[in-house]
Amino acid sequence: MHTDKISVRAFFFILTVFVLFCPLSPKGSATFFGEAKTGLQNVAEDRYGYSLFVPQEYNPEQKWPLVIALHDEDERGEDYIQTWIDAAKARGMIVFCPTYQVLQGGTPYEHDERLMRLKETIQSQYEIDSSRILIVGFGTGGHYAFYLGLRYPKEFSAIASIGDAVQGSFKKLFSFSYAEVNQLPVLILVSESGPIEKSGDTMAELELFRKKGYQIEVVEAERAEEIKSPTANSYILEWFDQVSRERGERLEGRSWDVKQKFYEWVDQLLQNR
Repeated sequence: MHTDKISVRAFFFILTVFVLFCPLSPKGSATFFGEAKTGLQNVAEDRYGYSLFVPQEYNPEQKWPLVIALHDEDERGEDYIQTWIDAAKARGMIVFCPTYQVLQGGTPYEHDERLMRLKETIQSQYEIDSSRILIVGFGTGGHYAFYLGLRYPKEFSAIASIGDAVQGSFKKLFSFSYAEVNQLPVLILVSESGPIEKSGDTMAELELFRKKGYQIEVVEAERAEEIKSPTANSYILEWFDQVSRERGERLEGRSWDVKQKFYEWVDQLLQNR
């Protein structure tokens, strides 16, 4: 009987070590063989298509940051990507702008799946640094980006919204994560003419996320036209470059924490509902 108890304890000890220290295999690197295309590409992948910018100096021997930029309502990815090219060139980043149908209600899960599928396609063609993937959007695209970053935190490393990220049709689908590794840093850019500080609901929602542990920064532009200019995108990429590096160093240097591992397990259960 004593031997049986020891065997059971040993089994659960080994199982615990395996779960905590042997995470699921990460997504593979690029599997595309041949010369990778660079520059601006407009791809008719499906009924919507997408646009992609890859710096001319792209080299598959290194990992590259990826920016997923979501356009506003009644716009297209091929137009929105034009506002990101100069900033991406300056910082050596790949930019992916899908064209998509903006939903006014219901659940966006079918659109989510399409976006993730296209993202995986790009990751199979180019060497993407999975620890440096930004999801960002303008207007309704910013609201969608905020929702995506909250619901699928393992797919991204930071969230940015140009405009009020909180208010919109996906607000009812927002969910927060418990584990630090899944709490992505957030940047929200707003104009002086429509500061979200005047919206009690928005500020209350953001404060709730802050109390849960999220790092949320709200920046107000001096002039309304500034948030629509490429300068705003340069600011976002500068912020993204900084917070992604800080986050990577913090997560690499964190000590083994049973509570955080448990939170990751809880997050996984909730996200698979």
